[in-house]
Amino acid sequence: MSEDFTIPEVRPLSAEEFRLLDWLLAHGSAEAANYAAQLARARVVSRCACGCPTLDLALDGKTRPTVGVSLILAEAAGHSPEGVPVNLMLHAREGELSELEVVAVDQTRRFSLPVPERLSIV
Repeated sequence: MSEDFTIPEVRPLSAEEFRLLDWLLAHGSAEAANYAAQLARARVVSRCACGCPTLDLALDGKTRPTVGVSLILAEAAGHSPEGVPVNLMLHAREGELSELEVVAVDQTRRFSLPVPERLSIV
Protein backbone atom coordinates (compact mmCIF):
# COMPACT_ATOMS: atom_id res chain seq x y z
CA MET A 1 0.00 0.00 0.00
CA SER A 2 1.05 3.56 -0.51
CA GLU A 3 1.86 5.40 2.73
CA ASP A 4 -0.86 7.92 1.85
CA PHE A 5 -3.49 5.25 2.40
CA THR A 6 -2.20 3.53 5.53
CA ILE A 7 -2.58 3.84 9.27
CA PRO A 8 0.43 2.68 11.31
CA GLU A 9 -0.47 -0.27 13.53
CA VAL A 10 2.50 -2.29 14.74
CA ARG A 11 1.34 -5.51 16.38
CA PRO A 12 1.56 -9.29 16.18
CA LEU A 13 -0.65 -11.13 13.72
CA SER A 14 -4.00 -12.18 15.17
CA ALA A 15 -4.77 -15.89 15.18
CA GLU A 16 -7.27 -15.26 12.36
CA GLU A 17 -4.68 -13.39 10.27
CA PHE A 18 -2.04 -16.05 10.88
CA ARG A 19 -4.43 -18.84 9.84
CA LEU A 20 -5.43 -17.02 6.65
CA LEU A 21 -1.83 -16.22 5.67
CA ASP A 22 -0.79 -19.80 6.41
CA TRP A 23 -3.58 -21.08 4.17
CA LEU A 24 -2.64 -18.69 1.35
CA LEU A 25 1.01 -19.78 1.54
CA ALA A 26 0.02 -23.46 1.54
CA HIS A 27 -2.30 -23.05 -1.47
CA GLY A 28 -0.54 -20.32 -3.43
CA SER A 29 2.02 -20.30 -6.21
CA ALA A 30 5.03 -22.60 -6.37
CA GLU A 31 7.11 -19.79 -4.81
CA ALA A 32 4.70 -19.38 -1.87
CA ALA A 33 6.06 -22.40 -0.01
CA ASN A 34 9.48 -20.70 0.12
CA TYR A 35 7.95 -17.95 2.28
CA ALA A 36 6.13 -20.16 4.79
CA ALA A 37 8.96 -20.00 7.35
CA GLN A 38 8.67 -16.19 7.39
CA LEU A 39 5.14 -16.29 8.76
CA ALA A 40 6.31 -16.85 12.35
CA ARG A 41 8.47 -13.70 12.06
CA ALA A 42 5.80 -11.49 10.46
CA ARG A 43 4.00 -8.63 12.17
CA VAL A 44 1.37 -6.18 11.04
CA VAL A 45 2.92 -2.73 10.60
CA SER A 46 -0.01 -0.82 9.06
CA ARG A 47 -3.53 -1.21 7.79
CA CYS A 48 -5.53 0.39 5.03
CA ALA A 49 -7.14 3.71 5.92
CA CYS A 50 -10.29 3.01 3.88
CA GLY A 51 -11.60 0.46 6.39
CA CYS A 52 -10.94 -2.73 4.43
CA PRO A 53 -8.86 -5.45 6.12
CA THR A 54 -5.76 -4.95 3.91
CA LEU A 55 -2.56 -5.23 5.98
CA ASP A 56 1.08 -4.31 5.47
CA LEU A 57 3.51 -6.82 6.94
CA ALA A 58 7.13 -6.69 8.04
CA LEU A 59 9.59 -9.19 9.48
CA ASP A 60 11.94 -9.32 12.45
CA GLY A 61 10.83 -6.20 14.30
CA LYS A 62 10.84 -3.84 11.32
CA THR A 63 8.17 -1.17 11.52
CA ARG A 64 7.75 -0.61 7.78
CA PRO A 65 7.01 -3.07 5.00
CA THR A 66 9.48 -3.75 2.23
CA VAL A 67 8.95 -1.82 -0.99
CA GLY A 68 9.72 -2.54 -4.59
CA VAL A 69 8.43 -4.89 -7.21
CA SER A 70 5.70 -7.17 -5.94
CA LEU A 71 5.69 -10.93 -6.34
CA ILE A 72 2.16 -12.26 -5.88
CA LEU A 73 2.42 -15.44 -3.83
CA ALA A 74 -1.27 -16.29 -3.75
CA GLU A 75 -4.56 -15.02 -5.17
CA ALA A 76 -7.93 -16.06 -3.82
CA ALA A 77 -11.57 -15.08 -4.19
CA GLY A 78 -14.56 -15.62 -1.97
CA HIS A 79 -16.72 -13.83 0.57
CA SER A 80 -16.21 -12.01 3.85
CA PRO A 81 -18.22 -13.11 6.90
CA GLU A 82 -20.71 -10.36 5.98
CA GLY A 83 -21.17 -11.86 2.50
CA VAL A 84 -19.11 -9.22 0.67
CA PRO A 85 -17.45 -10.71 -2.45
CA VAL A 86 -13.68 -10.26 -2.08
CA ASN A 87 -10.39 -10.86 -3.86
CA LEU A 88 -7.17 -11.41 -1.92
CA MET A 89 -3.53 -11.18 -2.96
CA LEU A 90 -0.56 -12.02 -0.78
CA HIS A 91 2.48 -10.02 -1.85
CA ALA A 92 6.21 -10.41 -1.23
CA ARG A 93 8.74 -7.69 -1.97
CA GLU A 94 12.51 -7.93 -1.80
CA GLY A 95 12.21 -11.54 -0.66
CA GLU A 96 9.93 -10.82 2.31
CA LEU A 97 6.22 -11.10 3.01
CA SER A 98 4.92 -7.55 2.63
CA GLU A 99 1.17 -7.19 2.13
CA LEU A 100 -2.15 -8.96 2.40
CA GLU A 101 -4.38 -7.08 -0.01
CA VAL A 102 -8.11 -7.63 0.45
CA VAL A 103 -10.42 -5.90 -2.03
CA ALA A 104 -14.21 -5.91 -2.14
CA VAL A 105 -15.45 -6.68 -5.64
CA ASP A 106 -18.48 -4.41 -5.08
CA GLN A 107 -16.44 -1.47 -3.70
CA THR A 108 -17.66 -2.02 -0.10
CA ARG A 109 -15.22 -0.29 2.26
CA ARG A 110 -15.89 -1.87 5.63
CA PHE A 111 -15.95 -5.64 5.99
CA SER A 112 -14.15 -8.33 7.94
CA LEU A 113 -11.27 -10.54 6.97
CA PRO A 114 -12.50 -13.67 5.19
CA VAL A 115 -11.78 -17.13 6.53
CA PRO A 116 -10.08 -19.79 4.37
CA GLU A 117 -13.25 -21.91 4.27
CA ARG A 118 -14.96 -19.16 2.26
CA LEU A 119 -12.14 -18.79 -0.29
CA SER A 120 -10.90 -20.46 -3.47
CA ILE A 121 -7.49 -20.03 -5.06
CA VAL A 122 -7.67 -18.32 -8.47
